[in-house]
Amino acid sequence: MSPAASWRSVIVATLVAGALMQAATALVWMNPLTTRLILTPEFGQSQKLINVWRLWEPLPRITQQPSVPMIAGFFLFTLLHVLVYLRLAPVFPGRGWVGKGLSLALGIWVFQYGYFEFFTPFNQYREPLPLIAYELGLQGIMAAVEGLAIARVLR
Repeated sequence: MSPAASWRSVIVATLVAGALMQAATALVWMNPLTTRLILTPEFGQSQKLINVWRLWEPLPRITQQPSVPMIAGFFLFTLLHVLVYLRLAPVFPGRGWVGKGLSLALGIWVFQYGYFEFFTPFNQYREPLPLIAYELGLQGIMAAVEGLAIARVLR
């Protein structure tokens, strides 16, 4: 941790960015359009993915409300992103918090969401590429919200 960052600022950045990222996640994933695109066969979604999310027990933990283990896990990932930001912010492109926050977001998007989409929906569920592209767009929004919030709080 850099000398300028205190544990208090790490905790605040984690809580603010984590809460905003989870709010963005709920807005972009739980709306009727996304649910229709992703969880029906109408747009070519694989029946395997639909079954995992809607039929096969046990359903994913994230479908439980509230999903305490998933919420805690998302905050843990945000904490790790805060720590990465503290370490790498000096070498991120951009002079201000916006450029550095978007640099962090790009890293999150490529290394977290990109890998996930390739390994799970593309590989395991054989999800169609247009749906993967749509999901990567949603995850780009999530990564931008989180990266910008972290950079803003820690500027």
